[in-house]
Amino acid sequence: MREIIYIQAGTLSNYAGTHYWNTQESYFTYDEDDVSIADHSISFKEGRDVHNDPTLCPRLLAFDHKSNFGTLTKDLPVEEASTCQATWHGDVIHQEQEQISQSEYHSLLKDEDDFGDVEEEKAIDTNIRYWSDFSRVFFDPKSIQAVPDASEIVESDWSASRQIFQRYDEDTELMDGSLRLLIEDCHNFQGVQMTQDMPTFGGFSDSFLTAFRDEYPKATILSFACLSNTAPSDVNLENSFQTKQVLNDTLSMRSLSELCDLTVPILPPPRWENKSWFSTHDINKSLYQCSAVLSAHIETATLPLRLRGGSDDLQSFVAHLNWRKSSPFAALGGTLCPRASLTTDDLQSIATLSFHSNGNRTPFARRDVSRGFSQKDLTVFSKWNETCGLKEPFFMRNHLPSYPIPTSFPSIFPGPRPKVLRMMSSLSTSPSMATSLSSYVTFVESKAKRHDSALLAMGLEDDEVRELVNALWDIVDGYGENEMEMVI
Repeated sequence: MREIIYIQAGTLSNYAGTHYWNTQESYFTYDEDDVSIADHSISFKEGRDVHNDPTLCPRLLAFDHKSNFGTLTKDLPVEEASTCQATWHGDVIHQEQEQISQSEYHSLLKDEDDFGDVEEEKAIDTNIRYWSDFSRVFFDPKSIQAVPDASEIVESDWSASRQIFQRYDEDTELMDGSLRLLIEDCHNFQGVQMTQDMPTFGGFSDSFLTAFRDEYPKATILSFACLSNTAPSDVNLENSFQTKQVLNDTLSMRSLSELCDLTVPILPPPRWENKSWFSTHDINKSLYQCSAVLSAHIETATLPLRLRGGSDDLQSFVAHLNWRKSSPFAALGGTLCPRASLTTDDLQSIATLSFHSNGNRTPFARRDVSRGFSQKDLTVFSKWNETCGLKEPFFMRNHLPSYPIPTSFPSIFPGPRPKVLRMMSSLSTSPSMATSLSSYVTFVESKAKRHDSALLAMGLEDDEVRELVNALWDIVDGYGENEMEMVI
């Protein structure tokens, strides 16, 4: 086995993660004659459901603030409450927090004879309150990492977020407890796939990954980092919070470039590249719907890591995309194919969910995964790809079965709800990444020249600002094309 540990930190990441695990659950087979395309041992471990029956649970640590967990929230353990009461001989006033009601989706599942036998038309994509409202898998109790709600606003506060991790690790023995037990449960641990919200868990992730690297320096880390909704070019100079957002994103990217083997910056849905397939699907930009689209592309792009009998592992997967060893950031893109047959227009409408610019997009390396393509579709794809100027081994592709649509997936489709979906997802490293990264560096430089108080508010002294700027310019320089031209 080649187990992967998954980390989700933040609300968007956990919404996307819930969709992700629901898709993994759809690969389960219950007939001896049916063979799943996925090797479940990579991402799942043996556990127990609510009835104490054996089941499969994700190899996961899910971090979010306690109020965002819904029915999964950890409350004060019963035995702890009993102990407190036993040591007090006076009057006791019991105050119980109002229980969160079961979600409409789970009520629907409960009425079914079998957990997976929900008809397509009964799918509920309204009244979703929490990401746990539409989960279809059972979580090991150690997976649920409820971070105490902050008493004050700490969004995009780098130092406060790092301190929250330190306190949380001290209180829960996270690194020596839940994480270590997850890894010890693996036979051949290969690394981590992480999705995190930078505005709320940027500094937290930095501290977590720093502690992780101290213990597991050789493990491979693939990170999907969800950025804030403010780009450097959008900052209103009078708006200090927007400045904090961009500075926090910048610090996060510097941290991830040093601690992760490959990071895929994910823009917030309002900043996604708006291509034609968005207009052919009813995507209202709600967190529930947009996280489903994001999850579909992350799940598809990384599916080669989980294939039964597959040869890919995290190390080779990342090494292919960052073969130059100076491209620590990659872009995620893709398209949903609404038409019966694939057309060149479908491929031209590939949207980038990461940084995009009008600069040179000829990639250093690219990996495409298509789902449900017919032989005719593959012919169209091959002809289109010949015009992209990238050949093996820099270009790799997998053609796999259609993307399954569980009933928890929102109804974004132009017609009747399908059971499966044809789509394509792509990960690539490209010189165009330098343009987007440069905008963050120049933003920090401009703030430093003005001696902006926001830098001190983020805990950055002059020397630290210079180190940050130099480190990021080194990354930008690493996306130069000279080496690529020599190889090709």
